[in-house]
Amino acid sequence: MKFLTSFALSICFSILFALPSAFGHLKSEPFEFQFEGKTLRGLTERSSHRTSSAIVILIPGSGKTNFVEGRWFSDLRRNLVSAGLTVCLWDKMGCGGSDGVFNEQQPVSNSADEAIAAIQEIKRLKISGHEKIGLWGLSRGGWICPLINEQFPIDFWISVSGTDDKENFGYLLKSNLLIEGKTEQEAETFYQAWQLGHQRYCEGASYEDFLAAILPLTEDSLCRKLFGYSKITDVTEEGRRRFEQERQSYTHKGHLDKESGLWVYIDDFDSVLRKLRCPVLALFGENDSQVDWRKTKQLYERTIGQTANSALTIKTFQDCNHSMQKCVSCGFQEDLSALRWRACDGYYAAMKQWLKEHNIVR
Repeated sequence: MKFLTSFALSICFSILFALPSAFGHLKSEPFEFQFEGKTLRGLTERSSHRTSSAIVILIPGSGKTNFVEGRWFSDLRRNLVSAGLTVCLWDKMGCGGSDGVFNEQQPVSNSADEAIAAIQEIKRLKISGHEKIGLWGLSRGGWICPLINEQFPIDFWISVSGTDDKENFGYLLKSNLLIEGKTEQEAETFYQAWQLGHQRYCEGASYEDFLAAILPLTEDSLCRKLFGYSKITDVTEEGRRRFEQERQSYTHKGHLDKESGLWVYIDDFDSVLRKLRCPVLALFGENDSQVDWRKTKQLYERTIGQTANSALTIKTFQDCNHSMQKCVSCGFQEDLSALRWRACDGYYAAMKQWLKEHNIVR
C-alpha cells in the first residue's frame, strides 16, 4: 500500500508533455553544476544570431524531470528564446543525466538552495544574459522562486499556476472527484476523510488510527483509481514500518496549520512574497483542478500587489488547466493527446508582451 500517495501528489502532475518543435536558430549547450556533492546536468539555450537580454531559469513543479532527453517544455523554451532570453534548465537529482537519487519529498527550501548553486555557476561562466536573471516557475515553483529571491534578488518572475501559502491536495482531491461525477456531498465526505487522515498522519497518530480515518477513501473505487489508495485488507509490520518512514520524510519540512488542517511549507509566506522587488507576471488556467488559483491570485494581490518597487500583472486563461494546456474536463488525469497538447490561447504571447513591456528583453 502507498500510504503517502495522496500526500506526495501535492502540487503534482505539473509535467508538460511537449510536442517536438522546430528549434531553428537555437544554440544549445550543456550546463552542469555541483550541489551537495552531486553533479546536476542540463542545458542552456539561446538564439544563435542575437544577444540575449537576460537569462530565465525554469523551476518545475513536483515529480521527476526529463528536460534534456525528453525535451520537456520544448515549445515554452523555443518561445522564450525567440523573445530574446537565454533559457537555463537542468534535471533534478537522480533524473535524466543528473547524479544522485531523486527525492519526492525534497523540501522547497532545499530546491531553492539548488537553484542558487546553479545561479552561482551561471555567473561564474558569464553565460549570455547573466547580467539580468529571472525565473519561470510552475506550480511548486511558486514556493521555490520567492525563496530564491531571498538569497539572490531576481530581476523578474513568471509564476505559472502558482501556489498559495498551504498545500493543495485537498483541493485537488475534491475538485477531481466532482469532475468525475461525485456529488458535492460525496466529494465533501471524502475530503473530510482525507483531512482527518492528514491531521492524524501529521500529528503522530498510530498507523491504525490513520487507516481508520481514510477508510472511506480506500473503499471507494474512484478514489483508488485517481489517487492511488489501496483497499485495506490487513495491517502488517512491513506496512507499519513504511508508514513511519514516509511520515518522517513528509513531516520534517513544514508544519500543520491547525485552523485549516492543511500543511504549511513556508512560515509567513506573505512576508517572503513582500520581499520581491521586481516585475511579476502571474498566469493561471481558470479550470485548474490541482491548485486553487483564486486563492493564489488573492494572496499575490495582497502581498506583491501592495509592495513598493514591484509590479504585479495577473492574467487568466479560459478552458485552461494546471499545465496551461487546453482541456475539456480539465481533470489531472485527462488525456490531452487528442487536443495535441495545445497551449492555452495567448499563453506564449502574454509572456512575450510582458517581457517587452517591462524592458526585460529588447
